[in-house]
Amino acid sequence: MASELGSFLRARRTDPRLRPEQQSLGVRRVSGLRREEVAAAAGISIDYYTRLEQGRETNPSDAVLRAVARVLRLKGDSLEYLFLLRSTTDAAVPSVDDGTDLRRRAEALVAAVRPNPAYVLDRLSNVLAINAEGLALLDGLESEPADARNMCTYLLTHARAREIFVDWEEIARGAVAQLRAANAGNLREARLQELVDQLAAQSPRFAGWWSGHLVGRRRSSTKRLRTNAGEVERQLEILQMPDEGLRMTLWLPASAASA
Repeated sequence: MASELGSFLRARRTDPRLRPEQQSLGVRRVSGLRREEVAAAAGISIDYYTRLEQGRETNPSDAVLRAVARVLRLKGDSLEYLFLLRSTTDAAVPSVDDGTDLRRRAEALVAAVRPNPAYVLDRLSNVLAINAEGLALLDGLESEPADARNMCTYLLTHARAREIFVDWEEIARGAVAQLRAANAGNLREARLQELVDQLAAQSPRFAGWWSGHLVGRRRSSTKRLRTNAGEVERQLEILQMPDEGLRMTLWLPASAASA
């Protein structure tokens, strides 16, 4: 059975954005690269690379991973993710901590930054805490029970999300990439699999992006929103809390962020 490492390599190898001419292989109509082309460019045997993709080899050396990453043009979050897949097991990450104390701390954080919209998400993108301004921004989320609110579900399945975010596709893709990055240590954990199955059944976009192994952590950026006052720019700030497996999303006025 293919491993997560093998599945990731195969998805990256067949990415249409990875063109043969980038490896001096000439121009042709093909989706990504062939196995033998990756192996040759990385300086490893086709048999060894095939075993990597098929899950029959799960512990390649650093040198092999870096050589393959160079050919597949993996950098930053994608490169880190590649190494995590090599070094973790299915039981590496504990279940999500939804304890009362953690929730209380999250609620204090989002209250402290009012009147700016803010919310705290766990590694499954469940909304652990959100202030009133955050609920006003994410119109429609308030109709969901507090313990069933999930940012990926909202972005991918709620019609209002497409109306609110001018850059909806970029934001939604980023949410899917963040979900994979945050769960690199245990992609087969039951709660994650349940969420993935639900989203894949409800959203073809999610199904395609998830099967494409998008990976990347949220970072600060400027986004455009549609409001009652018209289209506005807001600065999206992400505050990571790695020890708790949480992150806080804070929406600031673009002018305040650049001051």
